Amino acid sequence: MKFRRSVAVLVAACGLSVTGIAGAGAAQAVTPSAGPVAIAHALRGQEQLSLQQLLDLATHKVRGTYPNASLMLADGASPTGSTRNMEDVTDWRLVYNTNDASSPVKSLELYTTLEGEISHPVLHNQPWGGVVRIPDQVGLSPDMAYSILMDAGHNDPYQYVSLVKPLIANPHLQYHFSNIRGGCDGFAVNVDDFAVNPIC
Repeated sequence: MKFRRSVAVLVAACGLSVTGIAGAGAAQAVTPSAGPVAIAHALRGQEQLSLQQLLDLATHKVRGTYPNASLMLADGASPTGSTRNMEDVTDWRLVYNTNDASSPVKSLELYTTLEGEISHPVLHNQPWGGVVRIPDQVGLSPDMAYSILMDAGHNDPYQYVSLVKPLIANPHLQYHFSNIRGGCDGFAVNVDDFAVNPIC
């Protein structure tokens, strides 16, 4: 898809309509405006957003309805298979907890791309567990994390890249590089101290 067309998708996605919560039949509407950063980059002809820009845009949309929402997982994939070029990891599933005790919606998923496409939310009546919330500013791109991985002697190509902060003692925000979605076959790169370790 040409990025010029994705600008229209990005703007149209500002009026996400939500229908149903895990079969509960509730309906809500999400109507925040498009993030100015994403649109400014689109107008400058940038081919794709960075992951941080995509997270900024998606979080802006989600918080239009759920002001206390927090990102719990960013799960990326290269649709063309394993790659050493992290720009190929274009498709991202973003999972948010709403942190809204008064709402039947406890978590939601957005299917997004670095071209600015954002799906209608998939709603759930249970919060996402097993991880710690991801801060709004990640501070390290997937490309930089993969460079750290290569500097540590691991230059295999990977299809899946996840940004996650596991719920363990002394948790670190990490990028997980794997060829199995959610798998243990690859390596984790810490965002804060750049340590590289096997995922499991």
